[in-house]
Amino acid sequence: MTTFPANPYNMFGEYGAAATDIRQRGTVGGALSLRWNMRVSPFLVAQSGAPFDITTGNDLYGTTLLNARPGIATDSSKPGVVRTSYGLLDPSPSAGEVLLPRNYGRGPAQINFNIRISKTIGFGSEEGGRSSGAAISGGDVAGTANAAAGRRINAIVGTPSSGRRYNITFSISARNVLNHTNPGQITGNITSPLFGESNQIGRPPNGEGFYETANNRRIEMQVKFAF
Repeated sequence: MTTFPANPYNMFGEYGAAATDIRQRGTVGGALSLRWNMRVSPFLVAQSGAPFDITTGNDLYGTTLLNARPGIATDSSKPGVVRTSYGLLDPSPSAGEVLLPRNYGRGPAQINFNIRISKTIGFGSEEGGRSSGAAISGGDVAGTANAAAGRRINAIVGTPSSGRRYNITFSISARNVLNHTNPGQITGNITSPLFGESNQIGRPPNGEGFYETANNRRIEMQVKFAF
């Protein structure tokens, strides 16, 4: 338990969405082998918005905590009422006003798309080469079949190989290709000018969402030598 009830004298409003209540999420990735020992590997992660708590920013119950939640205003002419996308909210709830439940707000969706493109150049003798006149025993047949199966698996998830003993792979990786900024914690204080917005980048405190140091597109180049 890392939070406190908004009203320590009434727990009714504490029943609500969990902070990790992500309704939809999906991950799509793969590797596409092309001609000339080239490979394209896209990776897409997307999820719907996480909930956030809407508060008044005031200590209404004398607890020294600023986590009291607003009421749903029944009188639009009452001073201090705030018009939001969640309706008219009252930061100083009157008797009889229904209070918002915990984590009533919902933040924006998040998306991250990465891609890697690689090209392998091989040289030297053929890997596992054998002269055409050599006899193949039963054990050699099994070994050849296993090697072929291994090459098929490697062609899908491994590093591209030219079939030569030495291979140099040049690759370029692009992170956050769409240059999309995933916002961090949403400001839930209805009296704040930043209500409903975020002033930080996305972080995964509970394994949720994504984390990029600057949340902008980043391109990296690599060279790998295998023998």
